[in-house]
Amino acid sequence: MVNNSAKVGMIVLLILAVICVAFGVAFIQQGIAKNSMITEALAFEKVKYASEDAKGAIVDVVDTPAEAMAMSEILKEHRINNYGYYTELKRDDPKRDQILKAITMETSLNLAQMGYGLVTVVEGTGAFMIVVGLALGTVAFVIRPRNN
Repeated sequence: MVNNSAKVGMIVLLILAVICVAFGVAFIQQGIAKNSMITEALAFEKVKYASEDAKGAIVDVVDTPAEAMAMSEILKEHRINNYGYYTELKRDDPKRDQILKAITMETSLNLAQMGYGLVTVVEGTGAFMIVVGLALGTVAFVIRPRNN
């Protein structure tokens, strides 16, 4: 009877190990795909900025998390220095349109940055699931019933 329960435990652990590894691989694959999607979407817009206030953070087209963050910060700084804050303008102020355009661009770049961060979390979770799956598989191997 002990031999039978060890066999069942081993099978359950092996099934869980395979499921963990499969989900881990799927998470990593999805992370890689979404990372490419975000990079392609940023590159498609061809956002370029070559001014000195970029401090070398933006190389050619904005298409990395660091470049997206740098460009968002530059836009925010320019918007505040040139127009002030949106809430401080009167309703009929013609600057409101420019501020809204800048805020929209900042938000898009910030969302891209957050997307990259989420992709990193998903890929890390996938790697962790693979490690857990391998650990479960190892435990299943250790507790396997032996013919004596």
